[in-house]
Amino acid sequence: MAFLNGSVTYSRFRVHGGGPKRLDDHLLDKLREHRIGSDKILRSDMEESGWIGGRHLLDIEFDLEKNVLLDCLHYGLRIDAHKPPPDLMRAYEQQEFDALLREASSVGTPKISRIRKEAREAAKGRIEDELKEGRFRRQRQFPLFLDTQRDILYVSATSPAVHERLLPLFKNTFGKRLEPLTAGGLAISWAEHHNHSRQLENLEPSAFVPHPENGLDSPYWTSHDPAARDWLGNEFLLWLWYTLEEESDTLEMEDNSDAAVVFVKQLALECPWAETGKETISCDGPTRLPESRRAIQSGKLPRKAGMMLSRHGQQYEFTIQAETFNVSGAALPKIEKEDDAPSSGHDAVDNVRVRHEERLEQIRHMAESIDMLYGVFLKHRLRADWNKMRDTIRNWLRAGAGDQRESRANAKPLEPVTA
Repeated sequence: MAFLNGSVTYSRFRVHGGGPKRLDDHLLDKLREHRIGSDKILRSDMEESGWIGGRHLLDIEFDLEKNVLLDCLHYGLRIDAHKPPPDLMRAYEQQEFDALLREASSVGTPKISRIRKEAREAAKGRIEDELKEGRFRRQRQFPLFLDTQRDILYVSATSPAVHERLLPLFKNTFGKRLEPLTAGGLAISWAEHHNHSRQLENLEPSAFVPHPENGLDSPYWTSHDPAARDWLGNEFLLWLWYTLEEESDTLEMEDNSDAAVVFVKQLALECPWAETGKETISCDGPTRLPESRRAIQSGKLPRKAGMMLSRHGQQYEFTIQAETFNVSGAALPKIEKEDDAPSSGHDAVDNVRVRHEERLEQIRHMAESIDMLYGVFLKHRLRADWNKMRDTIRNWLRAGAGDQRESRANAKPLEPVTA
């Protein structure tokens, strides 16, 4: 129930062609048809996946009262891995080999290669029998909720391995394909909505710090699919860094609301040319440290950052990954429990449901606020005069480098410490 309590981690996917709109028992039948355990055939990697009800790891029941919150479908993905320890397989094989060797030696000269093959087959049979009994099963659950209003699936996992299990299962269940909402995917949606698709198609990465040998400006981590334009997430964090430091810590959103933003706790930077490595900074204000300034002046780009964002009186603290736009460790505003709230009975159940619905609203509001903040950047990035902003950021970086050199030159030596 990661979305309904505690800190929140998610990746997001858009349902291609639109998701289901009617949250009825017919929709739940599709989940029941593909719940965990319904497929008796294991994959070649000895894993199986399926849906669960969402209350706990063993919940495989689905009903409207539990699984439908607001206009969202809340449920879960479970992945069961059936993998015996390699050491156990070797031990079984050795036991079988020793027994077969003793038996063969008592009647003549044993043929070692044949005995070893038989031992291997016997050990494999023992393992398969134990797998059928449920031995060596490792179960993991990942809460999900489908926002049917926006056709977005929130997944409480950022691992590509989990996504590899999720995507085909979702397609088999609902007949719909999932598209990851990365920095590039969000940019495409924003550009289509604002009639800027042509500008986005012609976009090239900005060289805030040109490569010393006139190398490629595109970061190596997006070179496998440059057309996805996920490098826009790195540019977004650098632009936001400049804006917060040089212009204002409050930005006006598209809906005329204001969002106050500050970088907090952690910042991960990396050389886009794979030459000068990575740097991770952990402190209350990571962008204010000289180390972080030196990193971006050398050409490193932000890849992950902790943020505190306030909008509409709601404050969120989270870590965002630049290219994927995955959010992790998000702290949501505390939902105040009413003093006279019942502790048992139907009223207590209704009160829990209300709190769960408020949590989903908070998550959607946080995601919307992050997307709108990104939209402010995209509005600048797709303008014809973006090169002026790029040059302004370049000059900001150069000026900072000069200030640091002057500061080091004027620095006084430390006084010796006396006991």
